[in-house]
Amino acid sequence: MDAIAMLKQQHQEVDELFDRIQKADADERITLLGQVSEKLTLHATIEERHFYPFCMRMGIQDMVDRSLQEHAEVKQLIADILQMKRHDPRLMQDTMKLMKSVQEHVKEEENVLFPRLTSVASEGDLGTVAMEMQRTMDEMSQQELLKMAEYEGSTVMP
Repeated sequence: MDAIAMLKQQHQEVDELFDRIQKADADERITLLGQVSEKLTLHATIEERHFYPFCMRMGIQDMVDRSLQEHAEVKQLIADILQMKRHDPRLMQDTMKLMKSVQEHVKEEENVLFPRLTSVASEGDLGTVAMEMQRTMDEMSQQELLKMAEYEGSTVMP
């Protein structure tokens, strides 16, 4: 799987979570929002560490600048949402803002950035970037598991 296919797959996973959020009750919505925030954080991290620098090396600076600005907006929305109580009337409103913002970002990436990149990048280079992105995702998942184990260990031990 190359970098673009990997990112498109993640876009689809987040879109499916947003669909579920719209149909969920308040309790399930909180769980799903946690999943969305984790997926978006991981996605943004691999784009910012690997994919966007690669795009810049391929001469696509303008799209990267815009995408980084969009990432900052999404991160702020996620932070705001995670601070809200489950029955806060703004929760669903801000969730819809987040969904719209992510959907616009995805549309721009898939319709403009990805085609521009495929016109200048080799399949081999896209495959290499995908391996770097996967390695970072694996490392982040491992770090999260260690944090959870430390937390659970500290709550169990006297």
